[in-house]
Amino acid sequence: MHAAPERRIVRSLFHVLAWVAAGVLLAACAGGSGAPSGPFPGLAQYAGREIRRVSFEGELELPEDTLRRAVTTRGATCRILGVLPVCPFGFGRTRPTLDLGLLSRDVVRIQLSYRDNGYYGTRVVPDVQEVAGGRVDVQFRITPGDLVTLRELEVQGVERADTTGQIAKRIPLKVGEPFRRIDFLASVDTVRNALLDRGFPYAQVLRNYSIDTIADVAEVQLVASTGPLVTVDTILFAGLDRITERTARQQIAIREGRKLRATDLSRSQRNLFELELVDFASVEVAPDSLQMTPDSAELDQDSIGSTVIVRVAEAARYAVDLSGGYGTQDCLRARGSHSDRNFLGGARRLEVSGLVSKLGAAGAVDGLRNSPLCDEFRLDSTSTRIDTTIANALNYRVAADFVQPRLFGIRTSFVASAYAERITEVGLYLRKARGGQAGFVRQIAPGTLLSATFNAERSRTEANDFFFCVALEVCNAEDIATLKESRWSNSVNTSLLRNRVRLDPFPSGGHQLRTTVDYASAALGSEDEYLRVYADGTVYRRLTGTIIGSARLAGGTFFQGILNGDGYIPPNRRFYGGGPASVRGFPRNELGPQVYVQRTRLRDQGEVTTLRVDTLSSATGGTRTVLGTLEVTAPSPFLREALRLAAFVDAGRVWDPATRQDDEVRDPGLRVTPGVGLRYATPVGPLRVDVAYNPHGREEGVLFAIDENDRLLPTPINTQYRPEGRGGALDLNRFIFQLSVGQTF
Repeated sequence: MHAAPERRIVRSLFHVLAWVAAGVLLAACAGGSGAPSGPFPGLAQYAGREIRRVSFEGELELPEDTLRRAVTTRGATCRILGVLPVCPFGFGRTRPTLDLGLLSRDVVRIQLSYRDNGYYGTRVVPDVQEVAGGRVDVQFRITPGDLVTLRELEVQGVERADTTGQIAKRIPLKVGEPFRRIDFLASVDTVRNALLDRGFPYAQVLRNYSIDTIADVAEVQLVASTGPLVTVDTILFAGLDRITERTARQQIAIREGRKLRATDLSRSQRNLFELELVDFASVEVAPDSLQMTPDSAELDQDSIGSTVIVRVAEAARYAVDLSGGYGTQDCLRARGSHSDRNFLGGARRLEVSGLVSKLGAAGAVDGLRNSPLCDEFRLDSTSTRIDTTIANALNYRVAADFVQPRLFGIRTSFVASAYAERITEVGLYLRKARGGQAGFVRQIAPGTLLSATFNAERSRTEANDFFFCVALEVCNAEDIATLKESRWSNSVNTSLLRNRVRLDPFPSGGHQLRTTVDYASAALGSEDEYLRVYADGTVYRRLTGTIIGSARLAGGTFFQGILNGDGYIPPNRRFYGGGPASVRGFPRNELGPQVYVQRTRLRDQGEVTTLRVDTLSSATGGTRTVLGTLEVTAPSPFLREALRLAAFVDAGRVWDPATRQDDEVRDPGLRVTPGVGLRYATPVGPLRVDVAYNPHGREEGVLFAIDENDRLLPTPINTQYRPEGRGGALDLNRFIFQLSVGQTF
């Protein structure tokens, strides 16, 4: 009879205990919700705050700019258009905030950066300090680990593909040098890529290393599994329409019966992409469903065959471009071109283009000559015969350019062009020319091109003597008479270009070599006769961290008189010095032989007539030149990734021994000019601003005079004329500013 009340008591006690347990759990949950969680819980109170500055402290074995590139946590910046460190009205200002997740990943990135350079066991502790305005400063405290040296390196399993040990010699890791993680990974890729290029496309490389943290040495073992040797048994083509299979085969480097090499696959794909008739191309091992031989998947065999598939998506065959415009020096102008990307088949390219200007001001249609649109071409009673001839001539250029993409193998191309043109400049000159060129370009090694070209041109120029002396830099009466006549200028040009410069976007290493040889003689039907040789070499080296040093040496000479007698050298083939790519302490073409022209003019000023004498300089060019440059660049304190500072010393000389025989003009010798500059990365190349100091005076030369009709007087006024020199050592005229776009060399 008492069981029911007892059961009720038990149930009541159970409910009380349940409620107590629930309360305890809720209290625990409520208390835990306020505890910090996630990475760096001690810094949780600063999450989301604006970052004022990021800094690095400790023994920084790596350059600070390297560490800044490694992390994603950034401080506030102020840049308008991403260039100038100003923010008018707040435009261009960034306000990054603290993200603890990114901060934790940055710690790992810094540690990996140190391992990439051989420092293992590096400790990185982030710290955050609150500053005025509720912002924070982020600091990475770095304690570098010990520098580990590679004690032993073993490469196994490559004997079948490499009997001479060349693969092991090419890997970046070297015994006795720091054990860099990045070199370790690159070594694995080097071994595998070497096997892929020897016909083992299924090769794999197992990697292993051990580090003795007490002795700070490492041992590395790379074990390669080559897999079967693969030869190409079949080549399939897909997507061909206007391109024939024969043409496609001429572009690719793979052939049936040869080893399947990775470099041949990539080269074949690149060659197809270079055809303007191709929009898309891929060259790869065919999938299993398209393999032509049953043993292609039997990777346990020593040698198998494989099918390669070439896929192509063709572009439109024809392209037409038309344009028109207006210019104060051209009046109305028009241009048009028509391209056939499959001329006569074989993916040959033929482009026919034409350009005409001075429409409405010259030729049969000149109704706009006296209008405000084309008043530059207006003639008056003082116009000379040459002025009238120039003004009435219509400018034009008609050209045809032909490209044979592959000839005598996949590395040789044939190019040819022909043109006819007439060019005028109002009040200056009229030039007529017709000619063409034909030549070959061959890739003889990676980054190395060899070309041979035959050039033929027949031209003549109409102008007064003053123009020849000042504009074309020819002041000798005999040379002027030569240029006024129609003459053939034919030459054979051979050049070698080797470019192994690493750009990111500025040069960071490597070298570049350019050599050219030009030969013109009567044997080629030329009235110009010369043998011109020029060589230019540049080396880039990393001096320390991000500081890059470069050295350039260039020189050239004419062998006229040894092979060709006393033939004529056209002005455009001579050597000139000065400018942004030469000795930067001299304006363009002002280093080397000069002539000066004294021009006298009467100026009417009301009832008074004054006499004005202008002396103009003109470079005549030399037959020998030498140039040397030393330059060092480093990141700037701001805009480090886009802007670099430069310091340089240029030295050079341009001379003509023939003008020094009678000691009429003293030889100035070698000119040396130091300077500094800025390099800013742009999508079209580095924007360069250089300021060079010129401690030298003006070049000495011959002084001529012209009469009131702009005719050159045959007898010089002074054979040892030197213009007034620059002022004292701090004269601003001694500082030469050079502005250009592109690499320095």
